[in-house]
Amino acid sequence: MKLEKPNIFAYIDYRKFLQDYYTIRKGNDSGFTHTYICHRLGQQNAKSYFNNIVAGRMDVTTTFIDRFIVLLELDGDESQYFRVLVNYNQATSAHEKEFFFDQLVRLNKTPHQLINKDAYSYYKEWYHSAVRALLDIIDFKDDFKVIAKRIFPQITLKQAKESFSLLKQLGMIAENESGFWKPTDKVISSGNLINDALIEQFQIKCLEHAKNVLAAGSDQAHRNITMTISLSDEAFERVTGKIQQFKSEIRSIVQKDETAASRVYHINLNIFPMSI
Repeated sequence: MKLEKPNIFAYIDYRKFLQDYYTIRKGNDSGFTHTYICHRLGQQNAKSYFNNIVAGRMDVTTTFIDRFIVLLELDGDESQYFRVLVNYNQATSAHEKEFFFDQLVRLNKTPHQLINKDAYSYYKEWYHSAVRALLDIIDFKDDFKVIAKRIFPQITLKQAKESFSLLKQLGMIAENESGFWKPTDKVISSGNLINDALIEQFQIKCLEHAKNVLAAGSDQAHRNITMTISLSDEAFERVTGKIQQFKSEIRSIVQKDETAASRVYHINLNIFPMSI
């Protein structure tokens, strides 16, 4: 039985798409070999080219994007998505990744949405979660200036109104018996394929926000801890396990806190390699 080629709109990683495409097409056509691929791409003398691309050892240049589109027999919408997908995966700055990610969301043609549009709207800006948390500690009815001024750094009146409208639309806030808007227990589900990329964009925005707070040199209460250490693979796993445990402990403290909250805080926990 002939297998259908993979749906490119189901992918957020072009290298994974290339690998899956190769596997399926090779199963349908034994002549679709790495040698054949490199020949079609004009890389007769570099027969490891395709392997290097899939393995992440090389990037696809603009010229070769067009050649891949022909090789993969992509139509107009598919080729446009593939082009942006390559640029997204190979972007080297947070600004570039956000730019291309937004394009991927707009171009996605899959009948089964790989991104929850509500989640996309909520995580697109760092301050939506801050506004939601703020409403838990203030009595708010309709004075948006209070929201704008209490968020740090301050957001605009327009942003405060838009954030409130979004939270209301998503059912994440509701009016209580006293007429004040408070957070509900509703949360945004992250159970779909593209959300790893979506959450990554949100985390980047949060890190940029943290940078701005530090640069502002404000007198707002904050604690900063930075460590550069060397670890074995085993020790790294133990450290990440401790981070997860710490995260659970923080949640427990929040849930058991019987004193009225007075301020919204954001916590970033990051561990990443500084050598290869």
